[in-house]
Amino acid sequence: MNFDPKNYRIDASEKIRGEIRYTNDLKIPGLWQSITIRSPYPRAKILEIQFDSEFDWNTVTVVTASDIPNNYVAMLENDMPYLASKIVNYVGEPVALITAPDKNLLERASNFLHVIYEPLSYLTNMLDSEKSEVLIFSNNNIFKEIKIEKGDLEKIKQNNYKKVEIEVHTGFQEHLYLEPQCVIAIPEKDRVVIRGSLQCPYYVKNAVETMFDGKKHITVIHAPTGGAFGGKEDYPSLIAGHAALLAVKSGHPVAVTLDRFEDIQYTPKRHPSYHHEVAYVDKNGKIQGLEIQMYLNGGAYCTLSQVVLARAALTVTGCYYVPNVRIHAKAVATNIVPSGAFRGFGGPQAVFAIEMLMEKIACVLDLSPKKVREINLISKGQETATGQILKYSVSSQEVFEDVISRSDFDNKYRQYKEWNHPILEKLIEDRFPKNKNGGVLKGIGISASVHGAGFTGVGENKIKGVVRLELEQDGAITVYSAQTEMGQGQQTAFQKILSEALHIKRKQIKIAEVNTDVVPDSGPTVASRSTMVVGSLLVEAAKEIVEKLKLKLKNDFGVEFQYRQGYFYRDGHILSFTDAANEFGGFSVEKQYSHPSFIKFDETTWKGDAYPVFSWAAAVAEIEVDPITFQIKVTRYYTTHDIGKAINYDQAVAQIEGGSLQGIGYALYEKITEKDGLFDITGFSDYIIPSFMETPEFHIKILENPYPFGPFGAKGLGELPNVGSAPAIISALWMIFESEFNKIPVLPEDLHSIFLHINKRNYYES
Repeated sequence: MNFDPKNYRIDASEKIRGEIRYTNDLKIPGLWQSITIRSPYPRAKILEIQFDSEFDWNTVTVVTASDIPNNYVAMLENDMPYLASKIVNYVGEPVALITAPDKNLLERASNFLHVIYEPLSYLTNMLDSEKSEVLIFSNNNIFKEIKIEKGDLEKIKQNNYKKVEIEVHTGFQEHLYLEPQCVIAIPEKDRVVIRGSLQCPYYVKNAVETMFDGKKHITVIHAPTGGAFGGKEDYPSLIAGHAALLAVKSGHPVAVTLDRFEDIQYTPKRHPSYHHEVAYVDKNGKIQGLEIQMYLNGGAYCTLSQVVLARAALTVTGCYYVPNVRIHAKAVATNIVPSGAFRGFGGPQAVFAIEMLMEKIACVLDLSPKKVREINLISKGQETATGQILKYSVSSQEVFEDVISRSDFDNKYRQYKEWNHPILEKLIEDRFPKNKNGGVLKGIGISASVHGAGFTGVGENKIKGVVRLELEQDGAITVYSAQTEMGQGQQTAFQKILSEALHIKRKQIKIAEVNTDVVPDSGPTVASRSTMVVGSLLVEAAKEIVEKLKLKLKNDFGVEFQYRQGYFYRDGHILSFTDAANEFGGFSVEKQYSHPSFIKFDETTWKGDAYPVFSWAAAVAEIEVDPITFQIKVTRYYTTHDIGKAINYDQAVAQIEGGSLQGIGYALYEKITEKDGLFDITGFSDYIIPSFMETPEFHIKILENPYPFGPFGAKGLGELPNVGSAPAIISALWMIFESEFNKIPVLPEDLHSIFLHINKRNYYES
């Protein structure tokens, strides 16, 4: 394999050699450790916090709610306290904090601190939340409610269309990043320095400064982060506050580090969801009307449920054109660990539901699942549910047709049906899988998926992200941005964008440390926005650098210069970019983002341009099912992604493979059961994710349909691969068993139960 130096990752060498220093690797003089005292109840009154006199409390520092100037984590609703003061609302909610110079002392202290509770009635079922007597949030437990309507659904209901409906459930999903949550707070006279594994440094800065009522300056420095997937977007604001409180009160640097059990039990998960979807279709499977009710389980506090719900509601019609639609979406409170952002945030739940509806339509009308999707795909010039007219970079049909062709879907669908028939016949006859085909059931499934790039609605205009470039006199350019590297390759993408924009070598471009005292607020590293939004600012800033150098050259030489391929030239004068920088460098350029002026969205009516542009994908999954163990294995996975432009092709392919594998886990392996507010998982030993052995043969293709306002046409990528993989896999199960699958994950025991139901049904029918 030939090595292309243009595609190397900026952080690869350090990581491969094990030289990179994560938060727990940092050597901070005088660092104290900490422990969190947590609620054992899903809901209870705090009656008293007792400090046993047998312990010398002067040897440690303790923080309770009474020590906190503003006891809420500044987020969307400001409803979550740093430490519970009167009532706890989930198992594991922080009640008190202790810090000490060593762990043994911490453990002893925690044994002598006693919290006296009065258990209360609690609520864990999201469908009971609105009508429950247990009030967690406001007067109805609804964090957010969204209604979207287009066309005349009531008129459609009166026509003679076939009514097809389905209920769909999706479960929790744990991020399971390699590096658990960890932050360190270092106290100084009038400020606190926070270093940590986090996604959004300005979120943390704002939250902790608010906690201190503006009386402490907070400096947030991003440490190398060993994975996040959305799990380090909001949660670090909570533990950074804990670390800062302990550091200020004790006068020592303090680390708040979660072990794997704490991390997996008490940090946010993907929102579980419930969908009731009703389609009104003609005889060809064309959807004429669609009515959707959707719930997300937000857990005990709002955190980011509002934006996750918005994304889900705006994605719930998937890649399809629906002329008449009514969407009613709610995020509700329960006494469970708060749910939060997770790769795709709302998209995987929404797309899984609409794709299962497509399967149901095909089943009811006895049509091919491919045909039902094909006939409903949205195209350029058509309107979404919010009335947004798709004007550019619309590839729903192209990616679908491409993946169908490359996977040989039609032939395999027919062949696998024929292959499975004698196996299923034998299974139904006597549930014994010996037959001429060897007993392996084969399936092939399909899905179409979409992801709106960037923040929802006018979100980017509210953020007003800023980047700064500084041109040194040696020709080097330093990028100042709050975007964080979490393993997704963002630093590499920025370097490549600037290198291409200026036609200079990548080694001339440096990425500044993310320190909120130094870098401007370019917005959070979420929502597939870094490359498209911040990358576009880099291109604009590069253009301004060129224009400034051209002006300086004109003033010096008295003639206009042109710039091409890294050189300024005019009438026999030619200077490289580096030469020009040597003469006239030493200045900076800042750029602030706003959407193109024609993009309009009304957040009260939910009408208009929900996203500036969409990324599109389609997937085909081939699976095998062992009829003895009912184990499901994905053998081949084909997907075509339109991401506008691949800034780093190899990196983009790796992103698609990784996100798709994460979706395979969501579909088939990653089950979390909750009982009395406590999860049944503890770590890698009992939370199963796909390993190398479960990785299918990937067939990835990137289709480039440029977005005119992205850097070189680039759109969002990171979220999309995780959106469409689960429905493609479950589609293959519909194909094998010709039965309804409406819940994920599907484990072997679930498949066995479904098979027994099919067996019983066929027995009575015969």
